[in-house]
Amino acid sequence: MDFKSYIRESFQMAAKNLQELAKSEELLNTFAAATETIIESYKKGGCLYIAGNGGSAADAQHISAELVGKLANDRTPIRAFALTVDSSFLTAVGNDYGYDFIFSRQVTGLMKPEDTFLAITTSGNSSNIIKALEACRKVGAKSILLTGKDGGKAKEMGLADHYIVAPGSNTANIQEAHIVTYHTLCFMIEKALVEAGLVKYF
Repeated sequence: MDFKSYIRESFQMAAKNLQELAKSEELLNTFAAATETIIESYKKGGCLYIAGNGGSAADAQHISAELVGKLANDRTPIRAFALTVDSSFLTAVGNDYGYDFIFSRQVTGLMKPEDTFLAITTSGNSSNIIKALEACRKVGAKSILLTGKDGGKAKEMGLADHYIVAPGSNTANIQEAHIVTYHTLCFMIEKALVEAGLVKYF
């Protein structure tokens, strides 16, 4: 196997996909609107809750870490919580009610109308994410779907307030686009909250 050629091709494919990310006016507009929704949530005293499966679960925890910890600048924490980290809850609810309910039970039990839910699913078809988005509607909280391809069932059902649909013909490229997307999101949230006086740099 020609490793160098494979590596070069992989990098070139990722770079091309990220260029597509920047070209889409629809994506840029909905991304900006979703960011505004999260910022308004924080201004109302709300919190950002995040969930996903597999690699998207890792992304949920990554986003939470960037906000509560820091992405670059030393600053006061920004409230965020990944719904993927409580192993006792996840295994109990998975065992008692089914895996489809591991996020929706938390949304119902923890979230308030001033909060925002960021759902991550590359396919848009994850049943537990769909149920969590449905629970958001019942709670009265805003929701954002970070997904790929055509947005899947979650977009088709119109469950979220905003849809950020990343380009990519495969899961890996979609996830690579997601990383750039949520790093950008974290920077914008930080900047806006500093300007609003809700977050302070050290």
